[in-house]
Amino acid sequence: MSEVDPTSQGETKRARRTSLALFTATLVCVYFTYGWLWVGGDPLRDPDTMRQAGTFAATLMAILGAHEMGHYIVARRHGFRLSLPYFIPVPFFFGTFGAVIRLKSPPQSRTALLEMGAAGPLAGAAVAFLALVFGLPDTGPPPEILLPEVVAEPGWLDAVFAWEPLAWLLSLGSEPVPDGHAPVLIFNNPLVMDLLGSWILGAPPGRFDTLSPMAMAGWVGCFLTALNLVPIGQLDGGHVLGALVPDHARRISKVLLGLAVAGGILGWTGWLVWAVLLWKTGADRNMEVPSEPPLTTRARVIAVLVLILFVLTFMPLPIEPDVIAVTP
Repeated sequence: MSEVDPTSQGETKRARRTSLALFTATLVCVYFTYGWLWVGGDPLRDPDTMRQAGTFAATLMAILGAHEMGHYIVARRHGFRLSLPYFIPVPFFFGTFGAVIRLKSPPQSRTALLEMGAAGPLAGAAVAFLALVFGLPDTGPPPEILLPEVVAEPGWLDAVFAWEPLAWLLSLGSEPVPDGHAPVLIFNNPLVMDLLGSWILGAPPGRFDTLSPMAMAGWVGCFLTALNLVPIGQLDGGHVLGALVPDHARRISKVLLGLAVAGGILGWTGWLVWAVLLWKTGADRNMEVPSEPPLTTRARVIAVLVLILFVLTFMPLPIEPDVIAVTP
């Protein structure tokens, strides 16, 4: 008969409490961030803002939850020792940087690494695609921006967006805004949104169309899926790459990291920020995995599905600034 280690039980309870607390904090952060920053209303008192923020927060957390549980369940089935998912709340952008799961044991096979890495994006993307299916019918026309008679004093939200690192990341304020226009952020369509838009709406969502909260959460889900599937280091795509070509994965990751830096300088600055974060945290280095046994047929099929998913969700320029005419 084996004895139960009370220390281990205490650590497990603490981990569960921490994981649940971070999930709750992230849900709250997503709710208020969307309500205040993106709807521009009061998520505590205004019913319409509360509805929109609640829809967005519930949908995005469902996408992120499916992503992390996909990793967790498949990793456990392959015998990985790993932590619970820990969500990361942030008081800007969309309220979260996603979540992390810490692996406590190395992969025992290439198939285990590939299937564990692919499970999260496949599960999260399935929920994100459903969000687009149900959210795109409520896509609205471009917003009518009214020019107020009296310009109000700048509030704390203006200070947030004027913060130089955030403004630089979002490429806001890089060009002067012409008279009679207002700055807007454009969320470019991934291929899957064009396809679903053509099927559901008869045409892809337009450049200045307003996505419903559910569709916006679907867009964020596609964006995070593609970001994680970039085949670098310990990203999900890096795990798939490491399982496919374990002898060459690290060299390929270094080349792609350099391309991300170049893309950040020449295109969207977010790629540069992402590359620096990967490098500074050491996540640009692929995990070691045994060369034998070879990948199973099922794992190879999953790798093809991952490639298709990457093509459907990847956006070279996800977010860009533009201007829209205002109505006097």
